[in-house]
Amino acid sequence: MDAIKVALIRPPEVNPYWNTAKPSLGISYIASYLESNGIQVKIFDANYNGWTDRQTVEFVVAYEPDIIGLSSMTHEICMAHTIAALLKARLPDVPAVIGGCHITALPQETLVEFPSFTYGIYGEGEKTMLALAQAVQSRNSDKLRGINGLVYRDSHDVIVNPARDRLTDAELETLPYPAFHHYYAENQRLTGKHDYYVMISSRGCPYSCAFCMQVLGRQVRRRSAESVVGEMEYAIEQYGAHTIYFLDEILLFNDQLTFDTLNLMIQRNIPNRIRWRGLTRVNLVNEKLISKAREAGCFSLEIGIESGNDEILRHINKRITVEQAENAVRIIKSAGIAVEANFILGHPHETLATIKDTINLAARLNPNTVAIGVMTPYPGTKIYDMAQHGEGGYRLLSRDWSKYDKYGGKALELEGLPIKTLEKWQRRGLLNFYLKNFRFLDLCKFIITYRRAIISLFLKQQ
Repeated sequence: MDAIKVALIRPPEVNPYWNTAKPSLGISYIASYLESNGIQVKIFDANYNGWTDRQTVEFVVAYEPDIIGLSSMTHEICMAHTIAALLKARLPDVPAVIGGCHITALPQETLVEFPSFTYGIYGEGEKTMLALAQAVQSRNSDKLRGINGLVYRDSHDVIVNPARDRLTDAELETLPYPAFHHYYAENQRLTGKHDYYVMISSRGCPYSCAFCMQVLGRQVRRRSAESVVGEMEYAIEQYGAHTIYFLDEILLFNDQLTFDTLNLMIQRNIPNRIRWRGLTRVNLVNEKLISKAREAGCFSLEIGIESGNDEILRHINKRITVEQAENAVRIIKSAGIAVEANFILGHPHETLATIKDTINLAARLNPNTVAIGVMTPYPGTKIYDMAQHGEGGYRLLSRDWSKYDKYGGKALELEGLPIKTLEKWQRRGLLNFYLKNFRFLDLCKFIITYRRAIISLFLKQQ
């Protein structure tokens, strides 16, 4: 049987000005899983490399793949389909597979809407992609029916096979490390845009916030302390990594496994070799946990606060309070760890008064960095369902997926809070944050760093 070649593609960022390109962890895990099973793979990451759609197509065509795999979030799905269509014109016999958040939320609808995708993979992609590659290699279409997690075309119908079980803790533990050799040379010092080695210690989130599309599910699967610290040491030795960005939906749980992992970092002298950052929740923060994280090398923590109004927080099922947010920021700051706080404007039943509560809280907390987005109704979320039915005061503005972006997208507004008003308060919130805290130099740095994004955002809002 002939060897099979797989091209894995990440499309260009639709709005690259806010983007700090990092390797795609999802694609890299699929690449390493396929490679460990004897399949030849090459990653074409247009986002990371700054390629256009047509440049990406030329590189892929030159590789002469047998299967094309694309990964896409909702705002990228139209661009992913453009690439698939261009490739179909050049490589008509090569199937194109779409995976990622969007098709996981809308498995059947995605293949109906976008005809150049031959197959879709929803949920975690490693096992499904391997099974599909083997079916394509064997040229046996009957095997498609038995591949859980697969979406495919049968005559004029789109068939959605049963969902595949999530990887277990043990399976997550034994996955080969992500195939970052497609991005980095061995022992390359990660500098410039390569500042971060990205990794995860877990998959899934047990919470159910109304605005979040849980592509990895609510069941949390976690790696052992030895596995996590082992990859950190691998990143140092193999790539000269100096900073690690954990992409877990929640990194710091307040539990024994978290403390075991932090203690092992300390025992292995990680804090003197590398620094790291990640995400936690304000309701999990306490002084003991954060002090241990700081001792283990944590330099920055990201938290989603979302609103400065307790009633709004209840509406979105955030399961935190403003008081908890204030306490968490105080504890993190006191430990000498930077705070990155995220907020959203445009929650269900939002009013001008609750928006002001949010921007005032952002300024009062004075985190090191702040992000203020406008609510986006991502498929697979409660907000999306509410927007479809006009609940919560919502009015859906567009089904153009490229507009499903918290920064400059125009997908959703509320009665009494049209999109231009939400965008106005988004700008005011950022200015209020910097000016109320007399952070004039930081404001100048922000404007200089994101000047192209700010100009793009301004033009979109006209």
